[in-house]
Amino acid sequence: MNTASGFRPDQENVAYIGAGVTIKGEISVPDLIVIDGTIEGNVTARVVCVGQSGVIRGNISATEADISGTVSDHVEARQLLLVRATGRVEGRVMYGEIELEKGAVVTGDLSATDDYRAVPKTGSGKGAAQERGELEALPPPSRVASGAGDRLTDAVRGAKNGPTKAPIYIAGEAEPPRRTLLRPPLSGRRVSN
Repeated sequence: MNTASGFRPDQENVAYIGAGVTIKGEISVPDLIVIDGTIEGNVTARVVCVGQSGVIRGNISATEADISGTVSDHVEARQLLLVRATGRVEGRVMYGEIELEKGAVVTGDLSATDDYRAVPKTGSGKGAAQERGELEALPPPSRVASGAGDRLTDAVRGAKNGPTKAPIYIAGEAEPPRRTLLRPPLSGRRVSN
């Protein structure tokens, strides 16, 4: 008798929806869900990754989301929403931080969550010249890499370790390097990106 154990991901609390698979209904995953197929319904997970062939017609509620496919309806990414060059998001979008690659399409209502809207208070008691000096000591933007893709990759690698806290830097005119998100391999099967 054949068992499905050979088709399970190596990590616990992870779900993979393959290309050609359609699921209708609500899905809740404790850690990571990777979607290369189609979901017609709501998706809740700590990290949601939608591959290029992936489609979600419904609400997404996640801490972090990495979108390379198509999502329509409501998206809530409490920390980071990353829309790749092939990604398309339509509908109401709420995010903590957002990163859009060149070519990404986002249409609808965009709003930052309240936690990330709070602007730190100025007036630390330092003089303006001292504050300017501290700013000049920072590395130029072209030498600082974007941390968003690394943060999502770390989240995928250690789905059980909780959300990551790496800051995101925007690198002036330098285009951030293209990254591929590491997907958890399925035992005994080869998964293409």
